[in-house]
Amino acid sequence: MVKLKHNEYASLEKKLQKAQKEKTSDDNLIADLEEKLAAAKREMTDQARAICKYATEMSTETFAYKLATEIETNVFGQILSYLKKAVQSNFSNDAQAVRRGERSIRNYKKGMPIPFPLKDRIKIKDNDFYLHWYNNIRFKLHFGKDRSNNRQIVNRCFNSVNDYKLGSSASIQIVKRNGSPKFFLLLVINIPKEEVELNKKIVVGVDLGINVPAYVATNMTEERKAIGDREHFLNNRMAFQRRFKSLQRLRGTAGGKGRTKKLEPLENLRKTERNWVHTQNHLFSREVVKFAVQTHAATIHMEDLSNFGKDKDGNADEHKEFVLRNWSYYELQEMIRYKAKKYGIEVRNVRPAYTSQTCSWCGEQGFRQGATFICKNPECKQYSEKIHADYNAARNIAKSKDIIKKNE
Repeated sequence: MVKLKHNEYASLEKKLQKAQKEKTSDDNLIADLEEKLAAAKREMTDQARAICKYATEMSTETFAYKLATEIETNVFGQILSYLKKAVQSNFSNDAQAVRRGERSIRNYKKGMPIPFPLKDRIKIKDNDFYLHWYNNIRFKLHFGKDRSNNRQIVNRCFNSVNDYKLGSSASIQIVKRNGSPKFFLLLVINIPKEEVELNKKIVVGVDLGINVPAYVATNMTEERKAIGDREHFLNNRMAFQRRFKSLQRLRGTAGGKGRTKKLEPLENLRKTERNWVHTQNHLFSREVVKFAVQTHAATIHMEDLSNFGKDKDGNADEHKEFVLRNWSYYELQEMIRYKAKKYGIEVRNVRPAYTSQTCSWCGEQGFRQGATFICKNPECKQYSEKIHADYNAARNIAKSKDIIKKNE
């Protein structure tokens, strides 16, 4: 934020970069610019320290507002007000994870979505939707191929039934593609809960993994379902990674003129992989919630995996690096959480200890052998049976009483 306000620093940085590129530049000029840039950097550091001290003497909400309003910009006051709310909300939501060391403080970079109040800004004319922006600027909403039925969703916010409700705010994301900017409207739409018959005694347990992305089972019945498979999910991810390494060797990512252009195919491939994983998680989460609705479960249990991939000292476990690199469990859990809200299904986190090492029928200890769980208790009815290990773990998760509260 300090760097954004310091116009002199940005100007000196550009001049120095230009002078360093030009072979005819005087060494004295470069040395002078470097000295001035270092002085500007020291000044910014002092300003940043002053801001930090200033921030400790007021609430985070007041500080976020003052910081936003002090930026030298022509941004409209309403946008700054909503920006302040977004910063404050994100900070409050991330605070506990930051204190636990699970994530860093959120950064705000160039290209972030621009928040603004949405009230009465979307109008319909000749069956087309228009966003009325500031200074009489008007955008026409284009839905493209619309595989997600976005037009129908927006239309339901304005039809006679009016069962969907637009949120009070929205955002505009500006993305540069092929040298020209594209504008994306990000809407928040409140979709009413669908009335389904739920039984408070029935709980669905979700076991997440690499071999089977999601295995679901209930605590009271023998209903179960394996969602996804290793060959489809993991093999595709490995193919993306092999292609990425191949492009790295072909393109050459060393510095020099045209480096940004050379890296474009790599960045495009990375985005393609990310979009593919995002789509797969949408499909997996939809099937999990669909299973819960079909079994009339009022609750879904998922393992708390916030410490997964860490050793006993809290450091990254190198033996689990492969799993962490290829398993987007956090995104999948968040998708399950918000999709379940549509049906009024509660989602809880449970502690993952011993869910894979305990028999879900007798409660005695057992062990996993490949994809099979073997119970050690001779008196258990599953003692001589071959039980799918993920099915056993999903049942244990569903039956778990070790629920983690939100403030823990």
